[in-house]
Amino acid sequence: MSEKETTKQRMINVTIDLICQGKKPSEITVADITEKAGVGNGMVNYHFQSKDNLMRTAVKRVTACAKKSFPKKLEPFKDAPAKERLAVILKELSDFFAQNAEISKIAILDNLENEDGVPHLLSDMDVFNDCLKELYGEDIRKTMVKSYIIAGFLNYIFLKSNIIKKETGFDFFDKSQREKGIDEFIGDLIHCCEM
Repeated sequence: MSEKETTKQRMINVTIDLICQGKKPSEITVADITEKAGVGNGMVNYHFQSKDNLMRTAVKRVTACAKKSFPKKLEPFKDAPAKERLAVILKELSDFFAQNAEISKIAILDNLENEDGVPHLLSDMDVFNDCLKELYGEDIRKTMVKSYIIAGFLNYIFLKSNIIKKETGFDFFDKSQREKGIDEFIGDLIHCCEM
């Protein structure tokens, strides 16, 4: 790895560490990043053009690693019905959201803002798409609509968790409530197609 790549990677790693320590991206300064990385302030603009681009890069690295771990986590459920596998996927994703709130918020908002060809965070995961195909057959339109409904549900209950908790008492950050909500959601999602 060249020195340029090492400097760039060090800044990404420091940014990930700062976010994982619970610092909000808006609170992290360029000086925080460059001091910990041992580089000059100008390096952020040189390598990433802005602090926001560095944040996005760091978040994409974290979410890519998390997504790679999904198939392994699903291995014990490979012979389970699609409905059960889908529940495991959504519970794993919502656990990631809850445990990595700042990273997840950036990832979701970045995905919603960008027209990069990735409809939502689960859309490029084979394990997710395979479940939907088993549940809804080869009807591409129905599968895509369900995919967007699922993504919208997860994004909304996560991003609006404080308001939802105040209005309904549902606490996204309570694992048992979250898992029960996902089970009910999947049941409703599958039932609505059986009528």
